[in-house]
Amino acid sequence: MASSNRIPPNVDSKSAKLLERAYRLSNDAETRELYRDWAETYDKTMLEGLGYLSPRLVSRLLADHVSDKTVHVLDVGAGTGLAGLELAALGFTRIDAVDYSADMLAEAAQRNIYTNLIEADLTKTLDIADAAYDAAVCTGTFTHGHVGPSCLAELFRIIRPGGLFAFSINTGVWIDEGFETELKRLETSGAVRLVTRRAGVNYETSSAPDSWLNLYERR
Repeated sequence: MASSNRIPPNVDSKSAKLLERAYRLSNDAETRELYRDWAETYDKTMLEGLGYLSPRLVSRLLADHVSDKTVHVLDVGAGTGLAGLELAALGFTRIDAVDYSADMLAEAAQRNIYTNLIEADLTKTLDIADAAYDAAVCTGTFTHGHVGPSCLAELFRIIRPGGLFAFSINTGVWIDEGFETELKRLETSGAVRLVTRRAGVNYETSSAPDSWLNLYERR
């Protein structure tokens, strides 16, 4: 497999094949087909097959810096709602979800933790007002074969000044796909401020840090 080095060790073959397929996405049709096929078993694959940690780590990062858990939070690239579930467990009470896949959002809806479910393409302008949210989280979206850094400015647009955005970025795309450069540009322009960044792991089976956990303030 061309991207086998991206798969953590000691995972079952079915989980590895689905993750490989996700990393190879190259167009709209492939993306929609994958998440339509994967929606019902996504949680089992990611939690049981891969020991997926990112939703918990990113949600805790936000919670550690937000004392008022009634703030309005957007779960970006929410999928089936794994990060939303973690946010709710941490006490957040107003959570919306945005995702590209209607099938994944249908699974997320069954958790009964989201106020609004928004189907939208993160590579396009979002039909969401400026400063609509107090905070946002994003996990599992900024990785191989998924959304690139061009959406970051748009995501910060819908967070109010002073609001926080916690997100993970796979180390394999951090430099190669321009995330580091775009975040530096946004910082230099005065649009955002880095609060904290630390190395993290995506999976229980990760043998070394494979993601950057970021917390930014919208200026």
